[in-house]
Amino acid sequence: MQEATLIHFRTSEKDYRILNHFYSFIYFTSPTISNFYKRLIRDHIHYHDVIFCAASKIIHALQNEGFQKQHGFVMTDQEGGGGGFSSMHIRRGDFQWEDMRISGEEWYDNTKDYWMDNEILYITTD
Repeated sequence: MQEATLIHFRTSEKDYRILNHFYSFIYFTSPTISNFYKRLIRDHIHYHDVIFCAASKIIHALQNEGFQKQHGFVMTDQEGGGGGFSSMHIRRGDFQWEDMRISGEEWYDNTKDYWMDNEILYITTD
């Protein structure tokens, strides 16, 4: 693959899917040019500040609730302000394979061993 002049990832067919960002597949022979484009994407392709501000309000509310209810979480400076809850992004509507569409009960059965008792779990989905 490293010797190939062109690598084509077929994603227009049902059997193929790239579940990653496009820029993780770009290879430049020059590290200088590679770093330039990686920094360009890092610095200019991101959410607007208003979205980050809204998300931070949600995170703060979840952390406060976790702390107040003492669900086993202690926020320290070492955690960088984290803690107080756990979260999952459950993708349900964008996969074309039937076996990827699992029920809420199956999600729970597959992940229940990772969560603490009475832990606040913030779930996002499409």
